[in-house]
Amino acid sequence: MIIFMSQAPILVAILAMLLLIALFELIGLKTRYNIAVLSAVSLLCLGAAALERNGDPVLPAILYAIGVSLAMLLALYALATARRGRQRMWFAGLLIVAVLTLGAVIVIHTAMGAQDAEGAAIMTYALTVVPAISALMYGLFAPDIPKPKGGL
Repeated sequence: MIIFMSQAPILVAILAMLLLIALFELIGLKTRYNIAVLSAVSLLCLGAAALERNGDPVLPAILYAIGVSLAMLLALYALATARRGRQRMWFAGLLIVAVLTLGAVIVIHTAMGAQDAEGAAIMTYALTVVPAISALMYGLFAPDIPKPKGGL
């Protein structure tokens, strides 16, 4: 069974993931570590959703919604934090990956949507891993964010 985005509770998952990201920020770890850990969780959810496709249809939809929403939020979070200092190349790379992934999804749906809906859904599902992997790479390999000097 292919998991379609329209069947997944994306809005509920986005709100829950925003709260999870805020909780991680309150704990006080480095931003890169937060992004790395949460993107690994996102990849685990996406992988578990793909493996659990033969059982109950609700669990894969929930795992998919959590994985996709967390991956997209973390990609945006990585873009927001990678705009300073020595991370400008990471910002450019993350932005290029995001634009190419979005363009690939649009091309897949326009080219394959009418003829092979299941194939388009599989390829789209495979592309949902790209934001999570790019956020994980940012969290693991990007240089540290410089602390602002001065105080309020």
